[in-house]
Amino acid sequence: MAIQNRSWRSPFIAFILVQLLSGCVAAPITPMPSLSYRSDENVRQPNLLVMMRGLGADNNIFAKEGIIDEIRQRNLPFDVIAPDSHYGYYKAETFEVRLKEDIIDPARRQGYKHIWLSGFSMGGLGCLFYLRSYPDDIDGVFLTSPFLGWSSIHKDIRRAGSVANWSMKAEDADEWEMKIWDWIKNHDPAKTPPIWLGYGEDDILASDGPPLLATVLPKDRVFTVPGNHTVSTFKKIFHRHLDTLSTQQLKP
Repeated sequence: MAIQNRSWRSPFIAFILVQLLSGCVAAPITPMPSLSYRSDENVRQPNLLVMMRGLGADNNIFAKEGIIDEIRQRNLPFDVIAPDSHYGYYKAETFEVRLKEDIIDPARRQGYKHIWLSGFSMGGLGCLFYLRSYPDDIDGVFLTSPFLGWSSIHKDIRRAGSVANWSMKAEDADEWEMKIWDWIKNHDPAKTPPIWLGYGEDDILASDGPPLLATVLPKDRVFTVPGNHTVSTFKKIFHRHLDTLSTQQLKP
């Protein structure tokens, strides 16, 4: 699942990714490190929210940006864990197995009843790959401006007329973009853990992928907010996701 550049849509996107990838790629660590947050250090909540960061952040960003405090203030029956799921795991193609063996399976053994995934940008892509590999492990997914590949595959899908009409070429079956879009095309929303999708109306980095994904999801699980591919936009989207989470009747 190594993420590699296939084509550039604009100098802006090229600039952003060069900045993010200019340093050495961090090596994946076993087990995958994580930060855990409880509303009460002495009481484990019945459910768990697993939050996957984007490419340019670290897993401390959810605390820094007040997102952890927001979850606590809403008195949601969820503990939170933020894996350090950096780009190195995607490049090494070990993201799914490390998330399962180091985060999800231990959480189930600890007794968490419901486990939800939430992914921002690159983390949204990770959520879908995990759902593709281990659909029975989780109860739902919140995607915030997910990065779903480069513009070339989105153009191919649009030329085909729709996600349903697009077909993966056999010679491209090992490409990570082809794998995820083939899964998106063929998954059944009625038989898959529910996916909620939110993205910015002016998102220049993830502008093509989310609208295409929206066409295969139930309309009531898709929304947009004003904004670009920025932390402030992500927070607006995630607040909507928290509204959704509070209505899922997961309290014991």
